[in-house]
Amino acid sequence: MKIMVVTPYLPHSRVGHGGGSAVRDLVKHLAAGHEVLLVSLVRPGEHSFIADVENLGVKVAPLPFADSGSRGEDRLKLLINRFSAFMRSAVSGYPFYVEKYWIRNISRQIRTLADEFKPDAIQIEYLQMSLYARDLTRMYLFSETDGPRIILNSHELGSVPRERRAARAAGPFARWWFRREASRWKRLQVAACKWTNRMLCVTEEDRRIFEDMGGINLLTVPLGMDLEAVQPHRHRTDPPTCLFVGTFNHRPNVQAADLLIHQIWPQVRALRPEVQLILVGRGSQEHLQTCKGSTEGISAVGFVDDLTPLFSRCALFVAPLPEGGGIKIKILEAMARGIPVLTTPVGAEGITTQDDQTIFIIDPVDGFASAVVQALDDPLSEKRARKARLHMEKKFGWKAIAARLEKIYRGEE
Repeated sequence: MKIMVVTPYLPHSRVGHGGGSAVRDLVKHLAAGHEVLLVSLVRPGEHSFIADVENLGVKVAPLPFADSGSRGEDRLKLLINRFSAFMRSAVSGYPFYVEKYWIRNISRQIRTLADEFKPDAIQIEYLQMSLYARDLTRMYLFSETDGPRIILNSHELGSVPRERRAARAAGPFARWWFRREASRWKRLQVAACKWTNRMLCVTEEDRRIFEDMGGINLLTVPLGMDLEAVQPHRHRTDPPTCLFVGTFNHRPNVQAADLLIHQIWPQVRALRPEVQLILVGRGSQEHLQTCKGSTEGISAVGFVDDLTPLFSRCALFVAPLPEGGGIKIKILEAMARGIPVLTTPVGAEGITTQDDQTIFIIDPVDGFASAVVQALDDPLSEKRARKARLHMEKKFGWKAIAARLEKIYRGEE
């Protein structure tokens, strides 16, 4: 089977965020049995990583994409594109964040690549790329032959985190703004369903929410973890170390880190002064340096190529995520590595529940600090961690997910 995957992020080994890592694992497993063309937006400074992606067994078609790192003439193009996106958003009612990803020349190149490659299926990653699904559907609508099945993997519903932000907003203007943005995402989401043969939701919760707003052609297919590459290796050390992993240009990660630094960790240290917290991820060092007040017992190491040594000595993975959507890859990875996990209902959604007794789930503010101490002292924490690994093997291995996707590509689902 010939499969074309379109993604806004080049899934190289240093991509540094969960969604990009999930796409990397996806194309790796698809390439094991199929011919895969990866069509990816490539930002300034990323061209040197193309060979790394090609080593996964896929052919890469890079599409230059200007972003905040662009300079000179590319910077001018970026400003023009952003202004055009703002105007289109005003007319279409779709989010500016979606419109800024649509570039006329990139749309033309994607359609040309599809015409030349002649895939059996095209999978487009992320809702912000959905306008390219629209363009491809229109192209094949007037084709003399049947076109490929077009699959859009939502990753998360853009409306969900914005509705959660509205609920948490302190003032009326902020509530109005986030509700307005949520409404724009809902408009886009319902329209995008009509541009695809199947819209993939990564959690059953997302599918139900999507269906209630009028979504069609919906299937629940989770993101997964490369369980062959990620194995439990535990070498716990003293003092006990807790770990949080995430990119610090993503709002929910920043909020979770701030809760840890300013509210949770001072309480933990008051109860267990020896316990250490390590923040990991691009931007974590800079974020910690800007924090006011005491950061005693907290360190940050920035982006790390191999997380295995940090996870191996980790006593507890902590993720007090107050908002967000979709599946949290950081939670999947900690579970796959056999680490006890303490997170929030938002962090666990689509993965596990309290009844499964695989991880600890609690409100991000009320009682989270005492829950950290209890989890560290709980003799059943390691038993939960072993159950979490088995849960991963049963539901979130990429081998099984890729096999399911193949059926969808063939039109069997």
